[in-house]
Amino acid sequence: MAANASAYWRLAGMSYIKYANVCADMVRAALKEPHRTAAKAREQVYYRSAFWKEGKMDKQVVTDLTENAGKE
Repeated sequence: MAANASAYWRLAGMSYIKYANVCADMVRAALKEPHRTAAKAREQVYYRSAFWKEGKMDKQVVTDLTENAGKE
């Protein structure tokens, strides 16, 4: 049955990541407080990168990936 279920998101023209994100959004929207607030806090995504100069870390940059979320 799992093989047939994957056909639905493919037929809709979605990637698996997009499908998983839509499902996660629906689950978060169905949650009641305080669980909704806790789930929303875990939603933030960021990463840290560093620039290296002469073998030593020069500058670190933290990039927040949630800044442009939903603006696709």
